[in-house]
Amino acid sequence: MNLELRIFKNENIKDCAKGRHIRFAVVDLERSELYPENFVCMLPLSCLTYGKAGSKFSELFGDKSVDLAKVILAKALKTENDSEIKAEIERRLELLNPKPPVQVICHACGKFFEAERSRFKQTLCKECKQKRYSNQ
Repeated sequence: MNLELRIFKNENIKDCAKGRHIRFAVVDLERSELYPENFVCMLPLSCLTYGKAGSKFSELFGDKSVDLAKVILAKALKTENDSEIKAEIERRLELLNPKPPVQVICHACGKFFEAERSRFKQTLCKECKQKRYSNQ
């Protein structure tokens, strides 16, 4: 498969959020040169699925979908001239990079630990939490 992006700007959409009027279609150049015939799927904002139903792109390409999306977007970034489209491509590339884990200092022992994602701020590591609340 020889995959490439076709980028479309929808100028007539009034109620669209800023930057969301740019669509990315993934096409296979081995099928045909014309757009509708070589359409594979739309490129989602993020290929990472956290327990949600995946997009068509991640269904088609599986585990290598994130790497493939990075390659396709990087290739499109080199060839694109429009500054608004370049900014959208860079934003999507940033969305594909995983965020580093949050390191927090334990208030009891002073060691760094990886905080779990939660509504509440974590101030104690697991060991100190077990020591403090094991008697209750």
